[in-house]
Amino acid sequence: MENANLSESVEELRMKLEAMKRLIENTEGDEEKGRSRRRPICKDSIIDGSFLSFVFIIVLLLIICVSIYAFSNLYYAVLKKYPGKKHTEL
Repeated sequence: MENANLSESVEELRMKLEAMKRLIENTEGDEEKGRSRRRPICKDSIIDGSFLSFVFIIVLLLIICVSIYAFSNLYYAVLKKYPGKKHTEL
């Protein structure tokens, strides 16, 4: 009984394999003829490379401006805290 089920399942697998081979051959034949049924995945989007470049440049400029502002405030705060001696040599 086990051998009968095993041979039936092997035959079923062979039939499925042959069907898959035929399907692949048909698909390859259609692609060679230029009649592929696949649609291109490429979608037009508002977010493309140039837009992302623009956004990254703006963000970089904002980071640089905020850094300069913060360090200048820190510099003036340190000068205010430690005024130092005035030079009278000249």
